[in-house]
Amino acid sequence: MQLPEERRRLILDAVEREGKVLAAELATRLGASEDTVRRDLRDLDNAGLLRRVHGGALRRTTGEAPLQQRAERDGPRKAALGLALRNLIKPHDTVLIDAGSTNLALVQQLGDGCAAAIVTNSPQVALALRGFQRTRIVLIGGVYSPTCGAALGAQAVAEVGRIHADLCIVGVCAVHAQKGLYAADPEEALFKRAMLAASGRRAAAILNERLLDAAPFAVAALAELDHLVLEADAPPDVLARLRDAANGPDILLANKVA
Repeated sequence: MQLPEERRRLILDAVEREGKVLAAELATRLGASEDTVRRDLRDLDNAGLLRRVHGGALRRTTGEAPLQQRAERDGPRKAALGLALRNLIKPHDTVLIDAGSTNLALVQQLGDGCAAAIVTNSPQVALALRGFQRTRIVLIGGVYSPTCGAALGAQAVAEVGRIHADLCIVGVCAVHAQKGLYAADPEEALFKRAMLAASGRRAAAILNERLLDAAPFAVAALAELDHLVLEADAPPDVLARLRDAANGPDILLANKVA
């Protein structure tokens, strides 16, 4: 017979490994009842070890890990979001893309000629596109932040201010229906604001757990986005609030990548 402590450790391991878990699937996997698993999720949420949502639980994020660590997590989920973002890019667009593991998953799916130019403050994004010949790749300069994986500061913001982009794809750390978009770093928030101001169309994508997370630095109101890409299984209550937001963006749901 499985001890409660052992069962909860297995639940936490699954959440950390997979990012999200469903109570029904956990019950089958652990050989326990759904009621037992739900009680475990409630107790683990109260202890601050995960975030309980309708039907399951999400990984609770605590600050921003370096970009390389973030890029190694939840690959298929970020690839699905990236595929949905890719469909927003037109062949004659100048596209601004900032740093972020989901944006990195996007550019890894782009083909040469997908856009006229891609402008980025992320060396990792630029390197992922290094073989392109038909699409011009422009790297913005500034002071490099290893945590953000991006060039930031006054130089970066000034360079963005001299660009008019057809589309920007901005990475965000948290999204709230009433409060808007948030970032984990103040200089990163400033750069994202400059991106939004420089672009005709604006888009972002976010994992489920970031919908329920918090970040300290405001970027913009939700209404400043034209498109927000969510996972197909985004929590229904959160999805409803985002869809009901005044002047909110078009909500796109990403199909799972096989």
